Amino acid sequence: MRYWMSLFQRQKPSLFMNTARYACVFALAFALSAPAWAQEPVPADGPRVEGAAAEPGAGDQQPPPGRPVPTDIVGVASPIEGGSQNVLKLVASDFKHFFSADTAKVLSYFAIGAVAAAPWDREGVNNGFNIPTTLFESGNIAGTFMFQMGTGLATYGAGRVFGSTKASMVGRDIVRAQLLSQVLVQGVKMTIRRERPDGSNNMSFPSGHAASAFATAGVLHRYYGWKVGVPAYAFGSYVALARMSWNRHHATDVVLGAGFGLASARTVTMNMGGSRFSVGVQPQAGGASVNFTKIYK
Repeated sequence: MRYWMSLFQRQKPSLFMNTARYACVFALAFALSAPAWAQEPVPADGPRVEGAAAEPGAGDQQPPPGRPVPTDIVGVASPIEGGSQNVLKLVASDFKHFFSADTAKVLSYFAIGAVAAAPWDREGVNNGFNIPTTLFESGNIAGTFMFQMGTGLATYGAGRVFGSTKASMVGRDIVRAQLLSQVLVQGVKMTIRRERPDGSNNMSFPSGHAASAFATAGVLHRYYGWKVGVPAYAFGSYVALARMSWNRHHATDVVLGAGFGLASARTVTMNMGGSRFSVGVQPQAGGASVNFTKIYK
């Protein structure tokens, strides 16, 4: 009996910290979900909005002849000619657009995944998940912010040199996704201050490596589809396993890091031409309706 009492006393602080941490995760997810449940009125001098019942005008942008209507209601990559827009201005707008219904949805899914992965946190501290470190050593390098930024800059440069508009746009959006995800992740790290499994510092939650890898994977998926997206996400998972194998992150750290990376990638690739899509939920008698609105700039 004395043994079980002492065990409970030793685990009590850890239980409290875990409960507080998961509460922060759900609070973040619900806070970001707010735009999905609110509809802001459009000012009279604001952008023209085309609703579900509106008739398209002569100046409305339509898909070119022979091209199918996009099926991704959230949006697809913006075909900006040459990918030459000022990246700093685009990044500034990315922080504004990050807090959207799409971001809320992505982070909510990953928050649920993090809670499901919580039982493996203690196992990782005890044995490093028994993952061979030599097999995943390269993931600690390839998942760094500098490596992923270099990948984006190299892709952008190659696109400009060889005259590939799409390649330059991909490189530009990888850079944007890296900057957006890392600013957000580092801010959460300094706020939560979770100790790493190896006890080296208090910057464990969430994983910056996982965020960088999944930010790049998300951009590649949006431009090239699942044929490129699947191996890109597999590489992101490899980076996440590398961080756990070296006992640098808990399982919940890498799951939420991946969520921030993917949400950032979707944010920077949300525009379609000169327009964007927004999603709203409106209560109705006996239920609710989901409204998809196309807003022209």
